Amino acid sequence: MDIRSRTRNAELARGAVAGAVGFVAGYLLTWIFAGAKIADLTIGGVFGGGVPDWRAVLWVFYDSHFVGTRTPEVFGPGGDRWAGGDLIDTVELLGVEYLYLVPVVVLLIGGVAMARFAGARTARDGAMAGATLTLGYVPLVVLGLFVATQGGVAPSPLRALVIAGVVYPIALGAIGGAVTGFYFDSARETGHTQRT
Repeated sequence: MDIRSRTRNAELARGAVAGAVGFVAGYLLTWIFAGAKIADLTIGGVFGGGVPDWRAVLWVFYDSHFVGTRTPEVFGPGGDRWAGGDLIDTVELLGVEYLYLVPVVVLLIGGVAMARFAGARTARDGAMAGATLTLGYVPLVVLGLFVATQGGVAPSPLRALVIAGVVYPIALGAIGGAVTGFYFDSARETGHTQRT
C-alpha cells in the first residue's frame, strides 16, 4: 500500500469517526435543549404507554432533520384503514423549533474540522473532506431506526436514510469543509500577493 492510499484511508477513517461523533453530539444537544419538554411525551390509544426519554429524544432528533415520526396504521376487520400512518413533526408539536439548527451547526462544525485535519487548501478539497462525515453518520442513523420504534411509532425509515443519513452530512459537511478550504486558499493568495 503506497503513502497516498494510506493517507486517503486515514482521512476516510477520520471522517467516519467525526460523523459518528457528530450524530452523538447532535443527539445529546437535543436532549440538553429540549429534554424537559420531551420527558412528558406519551403514546395514547391501543399502542399507548410512556415513552422512555432516550427514545423520545431520538424521535425529536430525527425530526430536527425534517424526517418526521410515523404513527402506526390501524386497520378494521374488513381490511379498511381506520387511521394512522401519518407523519408527525415532534419538533413543532413540542414547540422546540430551534432544534432544527442542531444538526446544521454540528455538521458544519464537523465539515470545518475535517477540512482542517485534511489540510485542505482549496474549496474543492475541503468539500471532499467534509463530505466524509457521511461514513459515520449514516450507520448511526440506520442503527437509530432499529431502537427508535415503540408501539409502531418510529421515524420514517426512507426519509431518515436519505435526508438524515445522506443529504444532511454530505451537504453540510461539504459546505463547512469548502468554506474552510476557500478561507485557507484566500489567505494563501493574500500572503503570496503581499510577498511579491
